[in-house]
Amino acid sequence: MNLIRTLISVFLFALLLSTIAGWLWAGGQPPTQAIGSRIALVLCAFAAISGFALLWSARPYPTDINVDHSSQDQQ
Repeated sequence: MNLIRTLISVFLFALLLSTIAGWLWAGGQPPTQAIGSRIALVLCAFAAISGFALLWSARPYPTDINVDHSSQDQQ
């Protein structure tokens, strides 16, 4: 599970870096285009940060393969 979380985190980090690069690039555009670009970039950054939070706060289900079944062996 941690390998999958790490791979998704790398993707989200790349998304965040491209958002920052886009923000800097949009600064050189005319004001009307820069506003629209930056709104889209803020939404993208918010989605990436929310993805990090949800990804690393998730807990495994009790029926996962890592569940201790020793109580069933005693019966």
